[in-house]
Amino acid sequence: MFKNSKKRSQGQKEADSSLVVSSTGTSPPIPERAEEDVSQAGAPSSSSDKVSNNPRADRKRSWVWEHFKEYKDVKVTKVKGQEDIVEEFRRAKCIYCPKGPVGDYACDSYKNGTQGMIRHINKSCKYYPGRRAIYKNQKVLAGDKSKGNSMKMVAFNPDEVMKACVEMVVVDELPFSFVEKQGFRHFCHVAVPMFKVPCRKTLVKHFLTLYDKMKKKLKTDLAHYRVCLTTDTWTSVQNFNYMVLTSYFIDDKWEMHKRIINFCTISNHSGNSIGLLIESCLLQWGISKVLTITVDNAAANKCAIEFVRSKLNKREKPQSILEGQYMHVWCTAHICNLIVGSGLKRLNRAVLAIRNAVKYVMSSPARLDSFKACVELEQIPCRGLVIMDVPTRWNSTFLMLEAALKIKAAFARMEEQPDSGFSAYFKEPEEEYDEEGNLVPSKSKRPRVGPPSEEEWDKVEVFVQFLRVFYEVTLRVSASNRPTIHTTFHDVLSIESEISKLFIELKIATGTDTEKVLSDMAANMRSKFIKYYGGFWDLNPLVFMGLILDPRFKVRHVTHLLTNEGFELEDVQTKTRELRDVLMSLYEEHAPKEATAKKRGQTEVESSSSQSTVTSTGSRGRQSYINDWRKVVSELDEAVVSHEVDKYLLDPLEFPNEKEGFEFPILLWWKINGPKYPILQAIAKDVLAVQVSTVASESAFSTGGRVIDNFRSSLTPKSVEALICLQSWLRGNYISCIEDAPCIKDYEFYEKCEKDHVTSASSTSCPPPKAKGKNGIGTDDEVVQLSEDDSEEMVSDDSENS
Repeated sequence: MFKNSKKRSQGQKEADSSLVVSSTGTSPPIPERAEEDVSQAGAPSSSSDKVSNNPRADRKRSWVWEHFKEYKDVKVTKVKGQEDIVEEFRRAKCIYCPKGPVGDYACDSYKNGTQGMIRHINKSCKYYPGRRAIYKNQKVLAGDKSKGNSMKMVAFNPDEVMKACVEMVVVDELPFSFVEKQGFRHFCHVAVPMFKVPCRKTLVKHFLTLYDKMKKKLKTDLAHYRVCLTTDTWTSVQNFNYMVLTSYFIDDKWEMHKRIINFCTISNHSGNSIGLLIESCLLQWGISKVLTITVDNAAANKCAIEFVRSKLNKREKPQSILEGQYMHVWCTAHICNLIVGSGLKRLNRAVLAIRNAVKYVMSSPARLDSFKACVELEQIPCRGLVIMDVPTRWNSTFLMLEAALKIKAAFARMEEQPDSGFSAYFKEPEEEYDEEGNLVPSKSKRPRVGPPSEEEWDKVEVFVQFLRVFYEVTLRVSASNRPTIHTTFHDVLSIESEISKLFIELKIATGTDTEKVLSDMAANMRSKFIKYYGGFWDLNPLVFMGLILDPRFKVRHVTHLLTNEGFELEDVQTKTRELRDVLMSLYEEHAPKEATAKKRGQTEVESSSSQSTVTSTGSRGRQSYINDWRKVVSELDEAVVSHEVDKYLLDPLEFPNEKEGFEFPILLWWKINGPKYPILQAIAKDVLAVQVSTVASESAFSTGGRVIDNFRSSLTPKSVEALICLQSWLRGNYISCIEDAPCIKDYEFYEKCEKDHVTSASSTSCPPPKAKGKNGIGTDDEVVQLSEDDSEEMVSDDSENS
């Protein structure tokens, strides 16, 4: 008997030691309110006490008694004609919970255990002050592959989990109601059972709090830097006009940053409205140091920038560089789009014929399989398939034409096969669509254009080679996570060179229709190029400053390029002097006031020494030598201060590896070598942040189109702005590049996944062996039963949360 009681005592101690709360920990003092509740719940003593008076039963060995107060509950039963029966029961009340049934448990040592009280403290009690300590003490090993997969101890923190939930909804563009969906709640119930999934209202509150907190921090950071802006306008499905304002700057660690600071509604797209809204946004953020604003070529944007420039210059303490005369920067990507669009008009029939051929192949799985068979019969080494384009995006048209050219022999074979239906497809009437994009019956009964002829394939082949340069230029200038201003002049020269190649010399011309089409196309594109770039004199001088501040090129390279373009020597020298004057003006703007005062003092010394020299020409005393030497020293000091530019321009050029090319780490170079040219380093930090494209701002409209879709059009403009801006801030320097809607690699990836799934399913068609062991799951019925249990728990959790 004693042995059994000893074993029971040891087992009870082991069970208690395995609990979350330590039995050796000190409990917080009992609140006075809880003691009053317990005293009120108590009952007078009675002679008919059913509670055992065994002293061993009164000993409380569990740690949970540190958090509960025992009392006696009296139950009086009235019997007719007899004395009342009075019964007493032992009960325990949680010292943290308020008066009521919550936290009240029976605690008779012979009938009741302490497990209910333990569960109450560990999971249920909302008033237990040590709950946060429990979360902090429970640590687990966790790793993040995106951060090197380093393992570390992580404790459960409900506030951090809530913040991560808000960030997930914002970054992944999920609706706020996502947290109320059954699948997400079930996932949290399985993965993070201690996390109480919030409702939509709670999530929105935390989202707005996080937005205000990060906006305040970003406002403080932007006050230390000179920013470059890009802006554009857009109309949503709600029929609201939105304007986006994006800021770019280089921090003290020489890292480039992009932040969307406003995504707000605008009354209309006029220049005055755009200018007023930009000024309002700058005042809201406390931004006064603006170097450039990059916009497309609309006339309204020119009026808006003039308005902003005048307002910034009229401030009490204007901080614009050179009064903002170089603030307006044209979007190079938009100009490329206009140039290519003028050329595609001359190839409209050839492009439409190939587009219809691709549409036939992609219209059904049977036609696609037939086309794959033709590719195999032609033994074409390229395994990539054709893709459809977006007619309004020339870069996607370029990808479609490039992919179709690689397998054009397969199209010819399909045309030769009588049973393929390829030729009959082009005899059908052309499809027509209404304003909403819905297919409507054709009224013209005009047959489809195609199939593409050999001459049309030749035209497209020449044009694709030409478009490749524009495609690469667009990708380069659209990058917003690295400087692009120092390579822009090279990109403009490459565009002009490709247009010139389309002009065929009279000696070589054969008079074919293809040559005529290409010549007309080149003439249209050159007229567009001259309209926006002229003879390179219309370029913003900051574009040349970016090239000069590249240690591989400097001013000598600009002179070399203009000479090779065929400009007169006098014009080249004039342009070089103008650029040097602009650089010197920037130098004087960025030079600190102390250096300017020192230069002024040295000038005064020079004048005084020259006067003393004149007055003492008749004597050759010791004072005259001192005055002469003072004059020489002052001239040397002035040269050192004012000719930091010459020192940089005359230093040897950098010759990096050929593999680097345009990927020269120019920010790293200025970070390391900047102390040798401190004022030029400040100029480089401002100029290299200039954007030559508004693609990054336009990508915000793509995000806005996904956030404000037809199913989420109830969002207010304020919520939309907070979602778009907060997503940009959370992503930080993670800036995605241009994404094209059609992609061969994506199609091949999903096709490969389907084949791998079919292969693995066929190889594992036999049933798996039953698991052995105590915890093994032996039958499929058990698996189903587990799933049902999980679903029941999930439903119960949903009902509790609701």
